[in-house]
Amino acid sequence: MIDYTKESKLSVKSAVEKMQTMEIMEKTFDLESNDIALYLAMSKRAEEEGEKEIAAYLFNIAMDEASHAAQFAALLGMVKDTRTNLLNMLAGEIQAEKDKSDASEVAFGEGNDEAFKFFEKSMKDETRHKEGIKKILSKLQAKD
Repeated sequence: MIDYTKESKLSVKSAVEKMQTMEIMEKTFDLESNDIALYLAMSKRAEEEGEKEIAAYLFNIAMDEASHAAQFAALLGMVKDTRTNLLNMLAGEIQAEKDKSDASEVAFGEGNDEAFKFFEKSMKDETRHKEGIKKILSKLQAKD
């Protein structure tokens, strides 16, 4: 005879553990993603200071962190088929372009010239990303 009470407890325990694992993976994805930017910034600074070996090492760590983040993205189900991925990223680039535009206006209004210039530059990057993704999507559409 099957002990449904025991089986139910195992099922609940498994679900709770899985939920905990998902939460841990989500937090780890965020941490790994932030680490990428930080290690890249530190690598750039080390290179500016003439520390090429240190810069290369920090850059390699950033790439390791990127690999970790990519794996967690896949495990979390964030990576879909190519067309869906591109559509999702296009929406993100469109939003990022708008956000950077808004941020540049705020920085300009506050007289923060350095931030203003960087938001303007990064907004242009977002625009370039958006246009590039649109071109790729058009090529995919042409294949259908």
